[in-house]
Order: sequence, then C-alpha cells, then structure tokens
Amino acid sequence: MADVTVRLHYLKPDGTIEDAVEDYGLESFGGFLPAAGDLILDPGVRRGADRSDPKNRTMWTVVSRVFNPRDNESYVVLIVEPHTPTAQQASLVS
Repeated sequence: MADVTVRLHYLKPDGTIEDAVEDYGLESFGGFLPAAGDLILDPGVRRGADRSDPKNRTMWTVVSRVFNPRDNESYVVLIVEPHTPTAQQASLVS
C-alpha cells in the first residue's frame, strides 16, 4: 500500500471549508484512516496551557473524507468540525 498523507480542512460555521495546512500520516490515527463521525483529539495545546483541562483542548469531528484532492492521489482530506470537548468527552482528554 502506498504512503497516504492526511490533510485537515476545517468546516467553518458559515459552511465554507478552510485548509488547515496540517498533514498527518496514518500512524497519527492508530494506523487507520478516520471516517465520518469519528472523533480526533487535536494534539496541540497553547503554550503554557494545561493539557489535561478540556477547555484548553480541541476535539475534531470528522464530517467527510475527500480522496484525490487537487488530483493528488497520495492525499486524503479529512473535513473536520472543531469544538471544545464536551463534559461527556472530558475523560478522553485527561
């Protein structure tokens, strides 16, 4: 199987899609390609912020996948909707 690069795009509240300019390999997702409905915990945290506090973290919900974006067959775009983890998701953060 060829190497696949996963590029994130954010679904904005107005419905437009913005390239997040963030690339990941499948190893970042446990070796799997996330599908619509999957949740991903953003690995980034603002400098000095407490990583274990859910309000300092972002959760991405995968809305859809796009294969062969911009005619690049080695890429898959994940369109994600970012949000703060809910109270029910807090145990996934800390």
